Amino acid sequence: MSCIYKITEDMSSYTATEKKLADYILQHREETTLSATKELAAHAGVSPSAVVRFTQRLGYSGFVAFKVDLASDSVDEIADFDDILLEEDSISDVVRKSKALNTRLQEESYRLLNTNSLAKAVEAMQQCQNIYLYGISASGIVCMDLWEKLSRINRQTIYHQDFHDQLAATSHIGPKDVALAVSYSGKTHEVNAAMRYAKEQGAVTVAITQFEKSPLTRFSDILLRIPATEREIRLGAIASRNASLIVTDLIYMCLAKNDLEKTKEYLVKTKEAIQRLY
Repeated sequence: MSCIYKITEDMSSYTATEKKLADYILQHREETTLSATKELAAHAGVSPSAVVRFTQRLGYSGFVAFKVDLASDSVDEIADFDDILLEEDSISDVVRKSKALNTRLQEESYRLLNTNSLAKAVEAMQQCQNIYLYGISASGIVCMDLWEKLSRINRQTIYHQDFHDQLAATSHIGPKDVALAVSYSGKTHEVNAAMRYAKEQGAVTVAITQFEKSPLTRFSDILLRIPATEREIRLGAIASRNASLIVTDLIYMCLAKNDLEKTKEYLVKTKEAIQRLY
């Protein structure tokens, strides 16, 4: 049984202190594996003895044994399609493996999600004049999907598949706007250049990416993390795309629910407009 599974198996039975510690560990797994007991306690806002008791509750002899298991999870919990597919796999094997991977990916994406950061991003997008989206390749597909959804509920959203056009549009961004970037690596030059400019112009900047520290996060006011699931050389950006879609779908749903009557009205109008084609 994985360390992460042990932590999340029965969180409803945790005390307030245990829940606080568990949430911190799930959101800062790499930092936890590198921390001493006192360091983790200070960062999580609990006592060192609470850390020891928590690891023992999970069945470990102590914090060191817990860290070893957690580090193993960080490497092995989610494999990418590149690692699990074999030439001799049948179609049924591919379906089964894909289902298992996507199930684990979804669980990990929700564990990593910081609801406070999500709330800040939604609030900024609710109050802004325009939403500018940045993403290339598979991340561009995520942006296109979000652009389509937001456009249907009358949110002023700007996205061009040609990044030169998107940069040209960005020349009009200002303090009343939001810039949202989707980049798994956080190293895409074009996306980072656009986000740097958006931040310089005073826009609220939101990043959907895998690491807390990357070139992209330097230009981001709000960070929404997705799992680190893929290697540099890969068959396709499948896992990262799916994880990003989970986050953007949550953004859309939170924006849509803030005024459901208006949302329904907008959706009906767009449906009626499209039906004119038939």
